[in-house]
Amino acid sequence: MERKIHINQDTTANLSNEKLDELVFNKANEKYYETFGEPFLENPNDILMLQIFSCCVLDFEVRNGGFDQFFLNNENLIDFALAGLQKIGAAEHINLLRAATKIYSEQKNQFKDGRNLNLYELDEKYYTLTDVSEIRQKFVAANIEKFYDEKSYR
Repeated sequence: MERKIHINQDTTANLSNEKLDELVFNKANEKYYETFGEPFLENPNDILMLQIFSCCVLDFEVRNGGFDQFFLNNENLIDFALAGLQKIGAAEHINLLRAATKIYSEQKNQFKDGRNLNLYELDEKYYTLTDVSEIRQKFVAANIEKFYDEKSYR
């Protein structure tokens, strides 16, 4: 049986940066897919959580199948990923995502059923950047209260 994830002072006590990041991702995943009927709300904390979630999804997808895979599976997360990268201070990642988004936007109709080789060079550059998960984990740990369940931060 699945249990709803809670983020509060008790559930975050003594967790490593990696585990805090994982907790936030899992909670955001619940909200994104409305596992328990709880969507993201229009408040600053949920918007931040969606932005951080989008950074995770971007990283997972690009590392697994390149920018093509991210765009084809998650086009709706582009702006949230950009905002999340901005929040965590990942300037190099922002520049690559913007360049890839430009190529994708201009050429997406040509590559509906196949890989856009024009993104390959940007994929390769992405793999050489500082691991964004480390940057994101530090941000999440430093701002964990912003991810607390709604009742915890009122």
